[in-house]
Amino acid sequence: MIIGIFENEFVTCALDDSLPLLKHFWRKEPPSEEFKNNLCRIQQEYLQLKKPYLNLAWMADTTLLGELDEEVENWLVSVWEDLLFVQAGVRIHAVILGESIFADYPMEKFKSDAEAKFKSKNIRLGVFSNEREAYTWIKLQQSTL
Repeated sequence: MIIGIFENEFVTCALDDSLPLLKHFWRKEPPSEEFKNNLCRIQQEYLQLKKPYLNLAWMADTTLLGELDEEVENWLVSVWEDLLFVQAGVRIHAVILGESIFADYPMEKFKSDAEAKFKSKNIRLGVFSNEREAYTWIKLQQSTL
């Protein structure tokens, strides 16, 4: 069942308790501070939900995210990765990319950097073109944790 967590003009966040999976969909390109604030809010929701939901995965649909500025790209690597993988303890993370190479580059960079940085933590990261592929991959990852 899909349970709404919160929604605003930039993002929709929901829990799919059948997997379990916390997922968010960017609705339009946010200003830099809104992007960071919304991610931090989702991270706080994850921290609360991972207690009752073992193997809770995270999925970000960045199809409509738009381009990120250089400051935000640096923040993803220098701050966000630790908030996500160390503080929140995310072990399965899927990203759905859009069609813009300029918008997708920071997400690909985030994935490759995080894979190298957290290799010893057995973090599983996947990049997909649609939700169906991401769900299939997440189910497989959860079954092998």
